[in-house]
Amino acid sequence: MNAIKEAHYNLGIAYLEAGQYSRAVPEFEAAVKLDPNFIGAHSALCRAYLEQNELENAGTAVAAALKLDANYQPALLLYGTIIEAYHDRGKAHLDEKRYTEAVAAFQKAIALAADLDNNSQDSHPENTHIYVHLGAAHIGMQAYQQAIEALQHAIAQDADLVDAHYNLGYAYVEQGTYDQAIPHLERAIAIAPHLKRAHYNLARAYRESGNLEAATNAITETLRLDPNYQRAHEFADTIKQAHYNKGITHLNDERYSEAVTAFQNAITLDSDFATAHYNLGLAYLKMEAYPRAVSSLEKTVALDPNHKAAHHALALAYLGQQELGKARETAREALKIDANYQPARSLLEAIDPSYTPTETEDTTPSEPAQTTDPQPDTKSRQQMHHELGAAYLDSKMHAEAIAEFQKAIDIDPDFVAAHVSLGTIYLEIGQLDNAENAAKAALKIDADSQPAHQLLDHIKQARPTPSQPEPTQQTGTTPTDPPDTKQDLERGLVFLNSRQYDQAAAAFKRVIKADANSMEAHYGLGQAYLEIGAFDDAKTAAETALTLNPNHQKARELIQVIAFARNIEKNRKIRKKVLSYVAILGIVAVAVFVAIRFGIIPVPFRPAPPSLSITASLEEPSRNGFLDAGETGNIRLTFTNTGGTAKNVEIRFDPSFIAGLRIKTPNPISKLAGNSEKIIRIPITADKNVKGRSQQLQLQLFGKAGSFGKMELLGTKDFSFKIIPNTPDPIPPRRR
Repeated sequence: MNAIKEAHYNLGIAYLEAGQYSRAVPEFEAAVKLDPNFIGAHSALCRAYLEQNELENAGTAVAAALKLDANYQPALLLYGTIIEAYHDRGKAHLDEKRYTEAVAAFQKAIALAADLDNNSQDSHPENTHIYVHLGAAHIGMQAYQQAIEALQHAIAQDADLVDAHYNLGYAYVEQGTYDQAIPHLERAIAIAPHLKRAHYNLARAYRESGNLEAATNAITETLRLDPNYQRAHEFADTIKQAHYNKGITHLNDERYSEAVTAFQNAITLDSDFATAHYNLGLAYLKMEAYPRAVSSLEKTVALDPNHKAAHHALALAYLGQQELGKARETAREALKIDANYQPARSLLEAIDPSYTPTETEDTTPSEPAQTTDPQPDTKSRQQMHHELGAAYLDSKMHAEAIAEFQKAIDIDPDFVAAHVSLGTIYLEIGQLDNAENAAKAALKIDADSQPAHQLLDHIKQARPTPSQPEPTQQTGTTPTDPPDTKQDLERGLVFLNSRQYDQAAAAFKRVIKADANSMEAHYGLGQAYLEIGAFDDAKTAAETALTLNPNHQKARELIQVIAFARNIEKNRKIRKKVLSYVAILGIVAVAVFVAIRFGIIPVPFRPAPPSLSITASLEEPSRNGFLDAGETGNIRLTFTNTGGTAKNVEIRFDPSFIAGLRIKTPNPISKLAGNSEKIIRIPITADKNVKGRSQQLQLQLFGKAGSFGKMELLGTKDFSFKIIPNTPDPIPPRRR
């Protein structure tokens, strides 16, 4: 029998070496049948099956050999070859995007490797790459959790596998867990800095996690590596728009420094983004950074010569620099684009006495003319303020517009058009109660004013309406799908940024209904309620967000803002910006020039000295009327100047040092114009161990009278407030 067995084996070997694998198989099978313990025949049979790519049969044969001798080296080598063959088969399926077959092949290779008794992973380091390719195949099937598990296994064996880190980061991005994606994508970039896909997906992760600046850097690097990467260009446009929207939100919220940063980031991604340059110029204009405003607005009109609003804003910037000639020329450029552009017309009428509208520029007034004494040659002061306010309104310069309309009303309380315009701007910025008060004031003067009636109708439409009851589900109907909370949250943020506060509140409420623990929804709801003036509801939402995440600093700040807004809303006075003073001073300068030329005012004349008064109050977060130990509040100072302009006003304290208190030194006020008011807040902090007392403080104002005066004391104010020390907790009585 041994001779027959050997004959079959030797013949099989001959067929094997001749490449006749199908004829070798039956010979080895015959030898094994005669002697099941013939380990060489089992191994040879495995080789024959391998050559025919019959991996299942090859695996069965080598398993039989190893069962006879687990340390039989030829069989172990064949076992490793089978694992590699399954791996190669999987990679071929992966290249052909046959992900299901690829996963099956990789899993078989992994299962065979795990069955080796002598831990064959150490002798086959390529097994680590099987997990990498398995993860890639799962990604192809969009089975991201399975991909993550496979790739984590690969990284556990080799922490420097760039493909593993990249694919793991990509899987986390697709799964929506962006914070977990970022470190793996950064690690992949550290190993392979030129891997553009890693930079691209890192930009996606940063953008979705809210870090737009980091996303901007990542997408910029992506395009540097491949300027023709179309998906990166499309995503760069998305980030650019996000920066722009953020800038618009900050601009509307009067957070001008943050608006500048956002618009600059948008311009980084698109240097020819004309609208971003325009709004950047507006932000600089609000900050009174006139040279920068001029630069941005000049870039805007260079990119878009027909941007009439940019020409008008550029004229205002020139006016801020007291370049009246350039301001007039630029305003006229705006009128060349649109002869009926009211903001430019109003500005020219205010700063150029020689300007007269042509017949083609005449427009029908929106409000019937008020009954006043005829003034054929000059406009009334209230009309000039009203027209300048309209110019600011068209440029979305809300605070300045409000100030001008209010000046017109102060001069002529029966100026119906000014009341309507004031109500219109309050409606535009969401202050519905103020808008309604202005409309009613107009109707008290003229009960038939159609613009005032229309304004009231618009206010009613803008007010939030009670939510409609949801229809009850009828028996036998298919249950509705669960709400998409992520989509509703995104909608809420979009509505919030676009100042559609009622819609934002509705979206956040839907999120909270589906997930009462959504801190982001509660925080967003608080912001929306704050904007529509529902302070109690805003505080409740913000406090809920803080309860869900006690470390959420923005929720804590929102509560502070709500408290301040509630107090300000009771008796709010719009802060008057220096920009409006510059425009009015321009008017005054022209008037003075004309008066001097015709001898109405003798030369030289002495400017009126400043006449300052101060009111002071303590703002503290606990709202108990005292500064608690360890608490930081603000000394709120309101300066009213009823005299001439004061320059470089410095605020000093007497005494300058107070034990237990830290008062931040305020920056000098560059200018306090005549007949103006300004509010500043000075942070004050009480030490935790401060002693309780009533503290006296004298506020001293030093400044210059006019442009060339010397520093002198302009006013003082005695201010007192109480400090409460920490009270130790009572010691519980001892038990007897």
